[in-house]
Amino acid sequence: MKRPFDVRVVLVRSLYERNIGATSRAMSNMGMDKLILIAPQCELTYEAQKAAATGQNGLQNRVTYSDWNEFLKEEPESIKICFTARDGKGRQVRDIDEVLTDIKNHAPQFQHQSDLPYTVHLVFGPEDWGLSAEDLEHANFCACLPTFGENWSLNLAQATLLAMFSLRKAWGGNRTRLDGGKARRAPQGLDGINPDQTLRTWLEEMGFDITRQRKINVYTVLRRMLLQNTPTKKELVILETVLQQSIRKLREWKELQKNKNSD
Repeated sequence: MKRPFDVRVVLVRSLYERNIGATSRAMSNMGMDKLILIAPQCELTYEAQKAAATGQNGLQNRVTYSDWNEFLKEEPESIKICFTARDGKGRQVRDIDEVLTDIKNHAPQFQHQSDLPYTVHLVFGPEDWGLSAEDLEHANFCACLPTFGENWSLNLAQATLLAMFSLRKAWGGNRTRLDGGKARRAPQGLDGINPDQTLRTWLEEMGFDITRQRKINVYTVLRRMLLQNTPTKKELVILETVLQQSIRKLREWKELQKNKNSD
């Protein structure tokens, strides 16, 4: 292509936070980090972060719009590819590979040399019924992801991954190469931060039994209170630091008490 492109993934009225988190991870796999939410129907908590795993950038830097009007007002001019599994009157749905080839070869936005990237929005609907006819009015192209089995319904996060993979195959990008042909070990949590485990350890050092099988215990209550609002990486670092220092102090105090009692 003669002109660089800037891909942004748009999730419309998403129902489940885990799919938003998993989409962020898929974006990281495909070298994309601009995630847009339009009127999400769920809160984003630590569950979304867990689903994003090592691909947190899209989730942490997401932009949320209340509706299509706000989206169109704030987002740059773009080619909007809307994904739908349903064909019908006026939808003119084609396989994504065909759509991408058509854009690459014929879209005027990419036919002249320029160093300025052009924006492409990949738009996906909610998990229950997908994009509505009203949503598709904003599309420049309607695309589908072909399936080959009886189950034609794709998980939202899987659909975004397949769409981005198709785009990379058609339009290119810098493929990830593993040094020396050996797989690099993925970091655990957020750069070694594991607030779940640290919170468990802290409570155990405090003397709480968190193994008891109760619907609500001190661990689940504190976990919900501390992590439900999708803390930023900086906030997680602060929480981890406080808990780890508290654990060290508790262990030092226990050791002092042990030595005192043995004297």
